[in-house]
Amino acid sequence: MARVALVVNRDATDLHNDGPPLLDAFERLGIDTDIVGWGSGPDWAGFDGVVIRNSWDYIFDRDAFLDWAGEVAAVTRLANSLEVLRWNTDKRYLRDLEASGVPIVPTVWIEPGDDLPGVVWDEFVVKPSVSAGARFSARYSRGAEISGHVRQINAGGAAAMVQPYVGSIEDVGERGTYVFGGRVSHAIAKAAVLSSVRAPMEDLSASSHQLVSGTTVEPRVSDFALQVVESAPPLLYCRVDTVMGDDGEPILMELEATEPFLFLEHATSAAADLFAASVRDWLAS
Repeated sequence: MARVALVVNRDATDLHNDGPPLLDAFERLGIDTDIVGWGSGPDWAGFDGVVIRNSWDYIFDRDAFLDWAGEVAAVTRLANSLEVLRWNTDKRYLRDLEASGVPIVPTVWIEPGDDLPGVVWDEFVVKPSVSAGARFSARYSRGAEISGHVRQINAGGAAAMVQPYVGSIEDVGERGTYVFGGRVSHAIAKAAVLSSVRAPMEDLSASSHQLVSGTTVEPRVSDFALQVVESAPPLLYCRVDTVMGDDGEPILMELEATEPFLFLEHATSAAADLFAASVRDWLAS
């Protein structure tokens, strides 16, 4: 029987709402699973594969997380791969996808040491290139003072990202399309998390208040998600977060390929089955 580690936060012991359907799906395939926090502890070589799931706390120590991932990849199979984790845990990856032809939300990148540019948008967002759960992200109006926020982001080595606040988020929200093993699984709709101008927060609490619901998989968004995946390094699993541009076509907000929550409570059992089957096929490849 194959044995797989499902990796969560260092101090965590469960998969939250994703747990029951996901563990049941692996059991149906005869795959033994352990829920394990990342970091030192278990004999990672004792697993046939290590699959990252809810490791959101990596943002507090990205270097340690990547060092751990490198140690795991040296002794067993890791998904997503070390290459993907190094790339995807810093949102500078969006520049690579844009260069490959994927339309992204317009972004001004402020690297450490850069001068502060003028902002041309009436409503805009400032966020770090290394972040999750809207940590250190804030929404502003034109003319607002953002230098302190940018310095706070740059002090940690991340780039500050300045983006227009996309109006369609208020109307239709953000769409997250899941792709497992190269196949579209299901989709969710996410309400705006920065619905009003507010100061940046140091923790992940903003995302805990975000409203999420299941939604249909729209063909044009599904096709776009697959285009994004094809432009990225090889992925076992991911969520492609999109918003609608002024022309009504999807544009990329983020590609979550490190630890996307699956929101399986908003999907049929086929979603968990597809995830587990994708892991089985990956182990056998």
